[in-house]
Parts: sequence; C-alpha cells; structure tokens
Amino acid sequence: MSQYPIALQMYTVRELTKTPDDYRAIIRQIAEIGYQGIEAGAPADMTATEFKSFVDGLGIKVSSIWGAPTAETVNEVVETAGIYGVKHVVGCWGPDNFKDIDEIRKTADFFETAAQLLEHHGLEMLYHNHWWEFDRKVGGRYAWHMLFEHAPTLGCEIDVYWASNFGSVKVPDIVDRYADKTPLLHIKDGPLVKGEPNTACGKGKMDLPAAIGAAEPSKLKWLIVELDDYVGGHENMMDAVRDSFTYLNSRTF
Repeated sequence: MSQYPIALQMYTVRELTKTPDDYRAIIRQIAEIGYQGIEAGAPADMTATEFKSFVDGLGIKVSSIWGAPTAETVNEVVETAGIYGVKHVVGCWGPDNFKDIDEIRKTADFFETAAQLLEHHGLEMLYHNHWWEFDRKVGGRYAWHMLFEHAPTLGCEIDVYWASNFGSVKVPDIVDRYADKTPLLHIKDGPLVKGEPNTACGKGKMDLPAAIGAAEPSKLKWLIVELDDYVGGHENMMDAVRDSFTYLNSRTF
C-alpha cells in the first residue's frame, strides 16, 4: 500500500462529468475504487459546504483547491479552503507567461504576492507546471528555476510527466531539488511523445518510482493522478483511473 494518500484531479474525467449529477456519480466511483481524495471544487448546484458534506459521506477528502488569489479575492479563497479543510491552493499560467525574462518576472511577482497573501492565513500557494516551464531556457536556466528564484514563498505541485519535457529532463533531480517545497505531486504516465495521449500510470515510459522516491516523505502529502487524455479514449477513462490507483497503491515508493 502506498505510504501517501492518492487523489484524482477531476480534470481527468471532464468528459464524463458534463452535468452535476454525472460529477457526483463519478466521484462515487472514484471513492469505490479506493481513492482517498479528489482535487476538485463543488459542482454548480452545490455550495462548498454542501460539497464537503457529500465527500465526507463517501469517506474521501478534497486534497487541494485551485485558485490564484489577489488582494481582492484572497478572503474568498481562504474561506473555501477552510470549508474543505485544505492547506494548499494551486495555480498555473500559460506558455506566453514564460516566453522571456520579463514575462517570467511578471509571473513570479504575481505568484509570490499570492503566496504571501495565503501565508498570512496558514495556507500554501503552489505552482503547477506544464512542459513549457522546462522547454524554455533563459540564460541557460529553465524558466521553472527562474520562477522560484523570484518567488521564494511559492511552493510546488510538480507534474512529473510534464516536468520531463517528453523525456529531456531528469525528473527525480527536479523533485529532489524542490523537495522541501513540494507537498503535492501530479502523477501521470505516457509515451513521452508530445501530442500523444496518456496511458494509465505504470503503463507508460515514465520512471514513476524514481520521481516519487525523490520527494521528501515528511513534506509530501498527496499523490494526485491526472491524465489529460487516454490512449483508450475518454469514454474509457475510468479504466485508466482504476488501473492508475491499483499501480500506485501497490507500491511504497
């Protein structure tokens, strides 16, 4: 059994959750599979308090929430985090925000401000990477490294698949370097070919045990499965969700 609880990012099943009823039905299936949590928010017809009661009834938790708070919105984010009982708020920006040093600094300034706002409330702001933070180098350094040089309060939700930049980056080195800032890992697998869909975890070319094993056990709180697409098609995504949990839960890393 995994030493870390395992959650599912609900983006994975977006094509199966077009209505609030579908959303709840899929969450029930996720809980039945054995997942301990979901990275998600409430559906349109439920308040955060109602959704918290719903997931509590299934014996699972909300692992983390998404948002990028400003001074105007931080109280709302803090209130939602309090209802769910989470400590981590996650955000990300697109490739244009990392195209040069000026844009990287603007991105860092924004997220550093968000991190400091949340820190005052006992929460951590985390940045979730995609491939572009590890595709572009400025002055010989990945944009990812520059982001954290300029945003020292910001933490990490490292997506291990995207961080590999399709096999060109040694992910265990990245996880190890930022281990003290990484309470969440996004876990996905696949062929490491840009534009090709994901496999279930454990069925692709990622060395997931090495990536997860590089984390700091006292800091890492959740492994969060997220598949952007699936070789078997979105209509069969729950097969990948089930197989990914079985793979991760059978190992201790």
